[in-house]
Amino acid sequence: MKYIIQPRGPGTAYRFNMRTPSALRGSVDPSTGKKFGAYIKRSLGGTHHLPTAKKLRDVRLAEVREMEADALVGEAIRDRFSVERAAAWAEALRNQRAQGGPERYEPDVQDLIEEEARNAPAERRGTFQRVALSGTPSIADAVARYLHDRRPGNGNGYAPLKKTTANDLKVSVRYLCAFMKGDQDTLFLEDVTSELIAEFRGDFLPEQTSPRAPSGLSLATIEKLIGLLRNLWNWAFERKLTGAAIGNPFDNPKGVRRVSRNTQAKRGIFEATEATKMMTAFPRGDRLGDVFRLSLVTGARSDELAKVLVDDVAEDGSWFKINAGKTENAQRTVPVPAIARELLLTRVRRANEGKETRIFHEFPLRPATGKASSLSQLFTRERRNVLGIETDGRLAFHSLRHTWLTKARQAGVSASDANDLGGWAGERTSSSTYDHGLLLKDLTERQEIISKRLGEDGYLSAF
Repeated sequence: MKYIIQPRGPGTAYRFNMRTPSALRGSVDPSTGKKFGAYIKRSLGGTHHLPTAKKLRDVRLAEVREMEADALVGEAIRDRFSVERAAAWAEALRNQRAQGGPERYEPDVQDLIEEEARNAPAERRGTFQRVALSGTPSIADAVARYLHDRRPGNGNGYAPLKKTTANDLKVSVRYLCAFMKGDQDTLFLEDVTSELIAEFRGDFLPEQTSPRAPSGLSLATIEKLIGLLRNLWNWAFERKLTGAAIGNPFDNPKGVRRVSRNTQAKRGIFEATEATKMMTAFPRGDRLGDVFRLSLVTGARSDELAKVLVDDVAEDGSWFKINAGKTENAQRTVPVPAIARELLLTRVRRANEGKETRIFHEFPLRPATGKASSLSQLFTRERRNVLGIETDGRLAFHSLRHTWLTKARQAGVSASDANDLGGWAGERTSSSTYDHGLLLKDLTERQEIISKRLGEDGYLSAF
């Protein structure tokens, strides 16, 4: 007996029981005011008489089929006038315009769109018409295509975007859409004009606050966001996606002289007394103390050290590998001076005991960026506690890299050797193509020279 059950056993009342059709799942049951569950259950009037129950079952089934049909019609209407369907119409219209308009035997796509819009429900008509008649792709579509074209290994010859840069671009697009009071699916490249961007750059962005920027975005941040959008529009121009627009709306207008983007104090190096105070406050074995010491004597970046794997450390601690970093040159083998090898091996042992894969596993990596943000944040707090807030702007964790390079130069290590050790690209010369760098044993000798100079200048007294 289909859709009829006796839930309390033979001789009891019959009930209607039917698995909820897929079209009704997630919608509200008008008889209960609640969302449909896995089954639709209805009373059959408490009858114990099977022929009567079958007749009532047919009535209940008809009611369900009517609701299902209404849901399917509504879904079809929603799909017919969805943003995705409108975007497909817009693409057809742009293709026809690119070919010079409709031929005599072809329908005019614009006429078809306008006719379709007249059939749309009133609440969806405006959005459908706006999207379908757009002459350029939506911002969402443009961003998706741009990121695809800038992916690693792309066939267009574009430099691939780092994950952090792609995330920053998405942030800048969110700011732009918030300013234009729309969303990425219904705002189009043609909507963005130089006049709007002048207000966006000059009035809107400086007023945006965040926990990290309670007084508003800095000039450097604003210029970074504008630069990312400028590159997006440059790509769109190259791909001929901007319609009749002339000029990049994110280009700086000529006229009033602007201050330099970098108005902050130049980053300095650690003095020997400052390095000693930090290492005294954070002895060996402390996560911050260990990463500080390794960066000081190797010049490695904070994120590079945070990502070093146990398997990428030499058995004797004489070197470790950096598999990826800020630039292509960051991938390298870093020699470790003798003074720091026991520290590195202790890190490896502790990681193995805890069944960890990274030697600095205490610093988590953010999934969105792959960076160890907590490391730099911890360092900033403790640097202020130990050395004072007046070191803001002059000292950061990256200053250890500046310190290492300065001592390398003072020790007489050539710029090209320092570039190999520190993972810099260095200056290109006519012989660069033929120079494949030093062997590891040669680099180890240079690293020991730098370590010796650090010791002579008093940097390693608390190592």
